[in-house]
Amino acid sequence: MTFLAIALLLFLAALVVFTIDLLIPTGGVLVAVTGMLGAASIYFAFRHSPTSGWWMLAAALGMIPLMLIVLVYVWPRTPFGKMLIAIPDRAKDFAWSDASELDDPKSLIGKIGNAQTEFLPHGTALIDGREFQAVSEAGPIEKGASVRVTKLDVGRLVVIPQKAKSAADLPMSNESALDRPSDELGLDWLS
Repeated sequence: MTFLAIALLLFLAALVVFTIDLLIPTGGVLVAVTGMLGAASIYFAFRHSPTSGWWMLAAALGMIPLMLIVLVYVWPRTPFGKMLIAIPDRAKDFAWSDASELDDPKSLIGKIGNAQTEFLPHGTALIDGREFQAVSEAGPIEKGASVRVTKLDVGRLVVIPQKAKSAADLPMSNESALDRPSDELGLDWLS
């Protein structure tokens, strides 16, 4: 058997071992064997003649991009590749939080509810008779406080404390003419 025949057999063996590596999980052991077989085929091709050696080197270097393409496009479709690579769920089928169970979770924006737990910053809020997991946008919120939904963030409700009208929020004029808009006061002659 000539050195060229040995080189060709080693090159074919490298391709077979690479194909087996696609189907059997070896943690890269067969990839290393493929590399060693390829290097040995180049060595024996150079032992036959420099021209054969250069051609074998060119063939081996040309196979590297093809092997990478096979690893990227074919390997994920193999049984082992399918086991290792998870296929993501479609976004509309994936429930991010309990608010996404509603037909229209955006309908909760602006609604007022009560904090069932403390928000530090996560907690539970009772809105329209249903409990929802939510996150506070404005720091800690005490249990029992009134909260308002401001937005949805990745399907989770974002709430802020809802201020109750207190005496400090009422105008000091106590329903006098000062509370009315200027166009109702008849002060057009001033302009």
